Amino acid sequence: MRTNFSFTLAFALAIGGIACSNDPGTTRQQAAKTTEELKQQSREAAGNIKKGAAVAQTQITAAAQGVKEGLNDENSSLVDLNSGNKAQLMGLPGIDEARANAIIADRPYQQPRDVVRKGAITANEYQKISDHVTVGSS
Repeated sequence: MRTNFSFTLAFALAIGGIACSNDPGTTRQQAAKTTEELKQQSREAAGNIKKGAAVAQTQITAAAQGVKEGLNDENSSLVDLNSGNKAQLMGLPGIDEARANAIIADRPYQQPRDVVRKGAITANEYQKISDHVTVGSS
């Protein structure tokens, strides 16, 4: 934005100066000089745009890589049986509110399978969630 303003201002000043001259040779020289200056400023602006685009591309690539890593991180999607809230537990396959409450009531668990041993859910229910749960420190 600032560069556009600078271009416009320089061009307006040059035109104003050219219009005040009565000598066609001087007018031509001033117009050529101003045009060359504007071309140089345009090249610099284009270079800055390219640099900005390269930085933006690097940031976008880094963000995309982070999203990809997050999606591929299997541990990040595991629900901790010792600390997961009711909504997280109910997001597990086959776990309703009653089962989530039972899991919470029977905490802490040393191993994920302890949820069956303590009677919070059945072995069949555990098979459905076993790939989605973990136990952290209680």
